[in-house]
Amino acid sequence: MDELAGYVDAWSDGCRRLDDLLAGLGDDDWLAPTDCPGWSVQDVVAHLLSIEHCLNTGEQPAGIVPLEGRSLASWWTEAGVAQHRGADADTLRAAWAEAVDERRGRLAADPPTDPDAAPPHTPGGVPWDTGTLLRNRALDVWVHEQDIRRAVGRPGGMDAPAAAIVEQIFLDALPYVVAKRAGAPAGTRVIVQVGDARRDLFVDADARAHVVPPVDDADVRIDLDREAFTVLGAGRRLPDDLPATAYAQVSGDLELGDAILRGLAVTP
Repeated sequence: MDELAGYVDAWSDGCRRLDDLLAGLGDDDWLAPTDCPGWSVQDVVAHLLSIEHCLNTGEQPAGIVPLEGRSLASWWTEAGVAQHRGADADTLRAAWAEAVDERRGRLAADPPTDPDAAPPHTPGGVPWDTGTLLRNRALDVWVHEQDIRRAVGRPGGMDAPAAAIVEQIFLDALPYVVAKRAGAPAGTRVIVQVGDARRDLFVDADARAHVVPPVDDADVRIDLDREAFTVLGAGRRLPDDLPATAYAQVSGDLELGDAILRGLAVTP
C-alpha cells in the first residue's frame, strides 16, 4: 500500500470508529466539555463536519469573524463550529456521516496519486499539498476521537491505524522539541521511549538535535505510553494533568525532562 492510500484508509477507518463511538452516546455525553477549549463533544463533531463539507464542495463556513490574537485558520475553525451549534445530535451525526460517505466516494472514484499535487479544496484555503492534507485528515479525526473518548470516559482506539500515523508525526518533531522548545544544551543526550518506539537524540554544537543510534545512558530518559504522547503532542493537557489511564515518567535531568514534555505540543 502506498503512503497516500495508507492515509486515506486510516482516515476512513477513523471515521468508522468515531461513528461507532457516537452511536453509543447519550444526550448528556454530546454536551460534555472536551479538552478543546470551549468545545463540547457536539462542537467537535461540528468541526469535523465543516471540514469534510469543505473538502467535498469547496464551500467555506458562513459568518467568519476575526478573533483578536488568533489566526485566520482559527477564525475559519470557529465559524465552522458556530454554523452547526444548536443542531440536535442525531441531525449533526447524520450530516457528518453523509459528508464522510461522499468524501469516501470521491476518493474511491479518483484515488490521489501525487503527494505534491494541490488538492481541489483545503479548509480555509491553507496551502497544503495532497500528502499533507490526507495525513492531517487521519490525524484530525483520530485525535478528536480521543478528545471525545476522554470527555465521555470511554478510553480506547489506541491500536487504530491512524494512531500509528499520529505517533510518527509526533516522533518526527522530537529533535525540534528537544533543541528549540526545551533548549537542551550542546552535548545533551535524550532517550524518549513511547511504547515500543524509541528515539535517541543528541544535541550538537550548533544547538541542533539529531536522532542517533541507541546508547546505554543519557542525560534524561522519558518513558510514555501512546495515550500520554498523544495528549501532550496534541497540546490537550500539561504533563501534570494527564488522564489517569496515561503514563509518563522522567528519569535523569528532571527539569529538562519536564521542559521536553511541556514542549511536545506540535499541533495547532
